[in-house]
Amino acid sequence: MKRSSAKSIHPVILAVTMILPLGVAAQTPRPVQPRIGIPRKLTLAQAEQLLLQRNLEILAARYQVDSFRAARLIASFKPNPVMTLGMEQIVFYSPLAGSYPRFFTTDGDAGAQPTYTLRVDKIWERGGKRELRTGLADYQLRAGEAQLLDAARTQLYQLRQAFTTAALARENLLLAETERQEYEQTVRLTEAKVENGDLARVELYRAQVAALPYQQAVQQARTSYQQAARDIINLLGARVEDVALARPAFENNKTQMVKASFNPDKTGVDPNGGAPPGDAPIEIEFKFDDRPIIQTLAELRNIALIERPDVIAARRLSDAAMKGIALAQAQRTRDILIGSFYQRVGSDHSLGVNVAFPLLVYNKGYAAIAQAKAQQESAASLAREAELQALTDVEKAYLAYQSARRILDIYDATTLERASKLKNIAAFSYKEGATSLLELLDAERGYNQTVSSYNQARADYQSALWQLEQAIGRPLR
Repeated sequence: MKRSSAKSIHPVILAVTMILPLGVAAQTPRPVQPRIGIPRKLTLAQAEQLLLQRNLEILAARYQVDSFRAARLIASFKPNPVMTLGMEQIVFYSPLAGSYPRFFTTDGDAGAQPTYTLRVDKIWERGGKRELRTGLADYQLRAGEAQLLDAARTQLYQLRQAFTTAALARENLLLAETERQEYEQTVRLTEAKVENGDLARVELYRAQVAALPYQQAVQQARTSYQQAARDIINLLGARVEDVALARPAFENNKTQMVKASFNPDKTGVDPNGGAPPGDAPIEIEFKFDDRPIIQTLAELRNIALIERPDVIAARRLSDAAMKGIALAQAQRTRDILIGSFYQRVGSDHSLGVNVAFPLLVYNKGYAAIAQAKAQQESAASLAREAELQALTDVEKAYLAYQSARRILDIYDATTLERASKLKNIAAFSYKEGATSLLELLDAERGYNQTVSSYNQARADYQSALWQLEQAIGRPLR
């Protein structure tokens, strides 16, 4: 179509730009969350909440989900149209006047006239590519969300194990501090007996040397607590300096710890009193859970296959691979490139339409389909592997739970009470001169081993519960 009247090109440009998409959906950036401080006294529930907000691995997984969400949004977009503006043959050379530009004038004697082109091209996708591409990105997004839950599952398990380690160290420290101070009284009693001539000086030497294991037990328990406390802070994505409150001196609370009595039904220390051992940055509040579980092994297996996040993620990636096959097959459907243009040559105007489509001469898409099928088989194998791994983890955790339960049942209140009475009787007998120092040391050693083994049994049972919860992917209570 041609028109001979010379008109401005601007109205045509305005008309074309008005038919282009007027807006594009955009994501609002995630607001920056303020960093939450670490409280001085920390419960497991508080630590778990802080973990979900501050843990670096969980944050990385969360940002990965944001990336998948943006990728899904990109996949849902239609291809952008392309606008082309052209200006040709605007400079001419004359033997008389030399080189000069000519924009909107026409010279009938010239072999070439100024040419202005406005072109808009748009791809028409066929074969449902956009829908398949969006579906593939959606499955990848859902897999990323499951991977985020799996990262939280793993980090929560490590946090709970660190709390268990710290609680065990706290119980052992309480025992060691109490026994050390009680034994110091025994050393002073022995020294008095030596001064009075009731015992030989070698007995005092023997009593002083026997005090070394008590001091060693105190230091080991304190160090274990300090290390577990730093593991907790590290899992919370923080440093020691980030703890909110100042540390009270531990030495001022030793008397309170010595006065605490052992109770086989509790943790052995008041979780609301005292201070963290040594220079530990935090004080945990945590009690061991000795209750048995009610679920059977078959029920735990079913829970793991249904709710464990890594199994869910592997299945969704397998589903995404199926979408990938369908998308690869859809690529063999030719897309059509439709172009419309306005052109002015000299003082003439014209409109036109072009249609272009690929010729499948070399790459016919079969290799991409074969690649997508291989990727789907790989994803399906990984999904089956994740299911088998989940079942194996449940069975191993259940065996550990049963063993820990049987060991814990050995230490009943009667056993612990007998060990305590035996130590008290030996101490009284030594004070009255009825028994020797070696017999007292043997009784105290037996009591310490019994209580330490009981503390370890409770910690092992708690760890077995955490391991079982991690294996099934949800709390047991």
